[in-house]
Amino acid sequence: MGEALFTKAGQTSLKFPVNPSYPGGLVVESGVVNCVTEGGGRYAYRKSEPYVLFTLRFSGLPASAYDGGYDYALRVQVSGSQSLVNWFLNVCSDRSEFSYSDPFGKTHAVTIEDDRLLFSLADHELYDGTITLRKKA
Repeated sequence: MGEALFTKAGQTSLKFPVNPSYPGGLVVESGVVNCVTEGGGRYAYRKSEPYVLFTLRFSGLPASAYDGGYDYALRVQVSGSQSLVNWFLNVCSDRSEFSYSDPFGKTHAVTIEDDRLLFSLADHELYDGTITLRKKA
C-alpha cells in the first residue's frame, strides 16, 4: 500500500506519514435541486455539475504533518517543509485544484470542500480528524 499525498505545481508536496483510516466517507451529489412552487408543482434545475465528496479520516497524524513548521503569527510555512494547516490556510485556501494520490495508487484532481479543519489533539503531538475533498464526477 502506498502513502497519501497532496501535490500542487510550484508547492512542496504534503506526504502523510499515516494513511487515512478506512472506511472513509463518500457522498455523490447530482448537482440537481428539487423545488416546489407556491401552487404545489414540482420542478428541478441543475445548480452545478455532479461531484463526489470524500472524507479522509486520520488517526494519529503526527504534529509534523498537521502543523509542523507552520508559524501561526506570520502565517508562513518553514521553507522546504509542508503541513496540512499551511495547505488549508495558504496553498488551497482559494479552492484551487490539486492532486490527491490515495494509498491505493490512484490520483484524483480535487479541491478542499471544508471551511475549517476538524482535528483534535488525541495524544502527545498526535492529531485525529477529518478533511473533505471534492472531485468532479
